[in-house]
Amino acid sequence: MSASVAGLGGGAFASASAPAPGGLSWHECADRPGAECGVIDVPLDWGAPSGAKIKLTVVRRKATDSAARVGTLFYNPGGPGVPAALLVRDYPSDTFSDELRRRFDIIGIDPRGVGESTPAVRCGLPVHDPAITQFPESKAGYDRLAASSTAVGRSCLTATGPLLGRLDTANVARDFDAVRAALGEAKISFFGKSYGSMLGARYARLFPGRVRTMALDGAVDQGIPTSRLVIDAAQAVEDSFDRFTAWCAGTAACALHGRDVGKVWDDLVATAEREPIDVRGGRPLTAEELRYSAYAYLTNTPQFARGLATAITQAEQGDGRLFATMRAQALEDPVSTAAYRSILCSDVDPRIRGYGDVRNRLRKVLKTAPHMRGTSEFWDMTVGCLGWPISPARAPHESPIKGLPPVLVVGNTHDPATPLRWARSLSARIQGSGLLTNDGDGHTAYRRSACATRHIDAYLVTGKLPATGTVCQAETP
Repeated sequence: MSASVAGLGGGAFASASAPAPGGLSWHECADRPGAECGVIDVPLDWGAPSGAKIKLTVVRRKATDSAARVGTLFYNPGGPGVPAALLVRDYPSDTFSDELRRRFDIIGIDPRGVGESTPAVRCGLPVHDPAITQFPESKAGYDRLAASSTAVGRSCLTATGPLLGRLDTANVARDFDAVRAALGEAKISFFGKSYGSMLGARYARLFPGRVRTMALDGAVDQGIPTSRLVIDAAQAVEDSFDRFTAWCAGTAACALHGRDVGKVWDDLVATAEREPIDVRGGRPLTAEELRYSAYAYLTNTPQFARGLATAITQAEQGDGRLFATMRAQALEDPVSTAAYRSILCSDVDPRIRGYGDVRNRLRKVLKTAPHMRGTSEFWDMTVGCLGWPISPARAPHESPIKGLPPVLVVGNTHDPATPLRWARSLSARIQGSGLLTNDGDGHTAYRRSACATRHIDAYLVTGKLPATGTVCQAETP
């Protein structure tokens, strides 16, 4: 569910204008024509609204065609930990279609602890320790993993303070509604991708009467037990790897064309298990990092398929630099990884009570994923939350979500991060929702599939769902 965004950048604020209702004042964003920047104070603890406050960074781009404007669209790109304010401010044409920018005032909010909102989540230790396996084969290995995860969590609590206990998605949804109120909007449209689907679903539970339209792309259904989520995720990653090998078999442009890609990969992983792969000018690449970096490539297929093939070929020759570049984005950024871990551990109970639980899950994921060996974000998250110092928030995830206008849930047939099964399950849980299936690869459908983009745009503008059973057919890259 994660994404890496470089160059967060600060100092984009100029002189203040008059405050909007609720204390949200807008500023011209320096060097960003058409973008308005603002800050709003919200309670650290919504259970004590008169207590300590935190600041959220908000960016707005007004509809480019005021006569055709249909409302305000809140956007969350996922992660968790990806700064939406940055994307709306600096990359609007890359992030949104011309149609959405024409018809909506688009709002990007850096959720609490993320991006330029303050305070930010920080951890005193790196979230990932390459010396600690996440796939322990013994009780001793499990104990080392649990001790490492516990130490990371405690370091996050020390560095972040009370905010660490208030990062759950229900608090974020209440923050978003405070921004809605400050804007003076009775209802909003909402577009959430990946983790943004978790946020959207929570907002829908809390504030169903304040939703105009809601599109959830790359959906996660928290009503599915964690033990099942890790198996689903392992299957999805393996499926994407198998499709990559099939692409190589049929595509001369693949650097591995004509070879048994599955065997090449398995041999490379085995080599890295014996001795980490050399990275010129950097730290060697472990087998687990190799697999996770390959997974990061798979979330961006078909666009990154050639890059993955080249990275494997170079790593075979003892040069792991391409994989190390992906590792740096996916595993090593201290800001994004701290927020990602801390937010997810606030929401998801791994339901692991000891080595026996990990051993049973490991046996199942290894069976279903012989090449990628259970590598997935949900495996990383569940074992990473062992010993977390804050208990995850309780929520009625399994109950239906009612009282909404029609909601659009979107899933790819071959998404390695959020399997289509989750989109189907979430759609069934939201009363009156519709499901759009995109027959494609990679994580999320918007701006990846022209067909899915058109359907999402049309729904957000009109509120009319695509016809039941609509499937966007695979597109040639």
